Amino acid sequence: MENREYPKGTREVAQRILRAAQKGEKVIIFGDADLDGIASVVILQELFELLNPLYCQNKNIKVYFPDREEEGHGLSNHALDFFVDEMPALFFTVDCGIANIKEFKRAKKMGFETIIIDHHPPLEKVAKPDLLIDPKQQGETYPFTDFAAVGLVYKVAECVLSETNHPEYVKEKLLELAALATLSDMMPLKEDNREIVNRGINALLTTQRPGLLALIELGDVDLETDVDIFQRVIAPLNSAKLKNNIAESYLLLTETSLKEAKILARHLIKQNKEKKAIIQQSTDDLVQKIEREKKESVMIFEVSDYWPVPALGVIASKLLRLYKKPIFLFKKGEQESICSARLPYDLNGVDALIKCKKFLKTYGGHAPACGCRLENKNLAKLEKCLSSYLKKQIKKEDNG
Repeated sequence: MENREYPKGTREVAQRILRAAQKGEKVIIFGDADLDGIASVVILQELFELLNPLYCQNKNIKVYFPDREEEGHGLSNHALDFFVDEMPALFFTVDCGIANIKEFKRAKKMGFETIIIDHHPPLEKVAKPDLLIDPKQQGETYPFTDFAAVGLVYKVAECVLSETNHPEYVKEKLLELAALATLSDMMPLKEDNREIVNRGINALLTTQRPGLLALIELGDVDLETDVDIFQRVIAPLNSAKLKNNIAESYLLLTETSLKEAKILARHLIKQNKEKKAIIQQSTDDLVQKIEREKKESVMIFEVSDYWPVPALGVIASKLLRLYKKPIFLFKKGEQESICSARLPYDLNGVDALIKCKKFLKTYGGHAPACGCRLENKNLAKLEKCLSSYLKKQIKKEDNG
């Protein structure tokens, strides 16, 4: 596997990591706060620690996960302000960053050397870091492009480790995280993803990671059963909250004591049950509202100040399965609203948001799963714009 080609930019990032580790350079890793981003951060951090054990003892690696309700998606000025005293440093964003054009300009002006590892399709304009890995970027020649971010980070680790003498079990320790996050992000299970998942789940059978052992034991998980892996391992890891911009799942996955890991795992299992109850109640309430109003609309566009932002995508997915039409759900704040959208695979949500971008502050994601942030005063305008665009697209599909 080491001799095969890698996605564009992988070898350059791998070489930069090797140089940074040799010198013990300061490293900042900024990751999205879902399991894909969290696992990506853990793999990258553990890679540096493998290359230079001094990283385990000092504070030359710092990690950060954004609060989507407060900061939006991806790199923000708030996060850059947080790290204003950390220069010079090698600054990574994983599972985000490709759309953060202004923020990366500022990061470079501040003195950071920047690297993006992202799997989201670039928008009309693309951030320009010092190094970039994104299989959706122009000029990509690698034959497979449907990686989760964690798959790309694992490819970097694989490339780095091919030039060092670490034993095979080191890769397996990283593969188990890559597999769980690839499954969590609902990436297509073919080609490279299939290999990552197959090898990673096989590694999970003999995992020595205390956080995963705690979840497996407390959840009485049958690792031969996909449903168990999703509901009793991935779901609790995805239910984690943030404390001072550190994800609780990150704390669990990096915990070295099984006793402490069990305390953290119990907390996440409890949180997951509470999250499921909120999602079910919110879904039931929405279904009743939709059925009561009987709107013959091209999409479902709903706003509430109750729904937690991390639950929006799950609720939207449930409604998509029921109604087979685009779903746009908004958590309304005092000044701004945050949206998660899910669409049938024959419609492109990112294209829809691009057409309506004049009403948005930020937007991005994948064709069937995307999101945005906007001022509350623009909600009605956005609804009208999206409806008009989607009607035209559906008409094209019907006539096609």
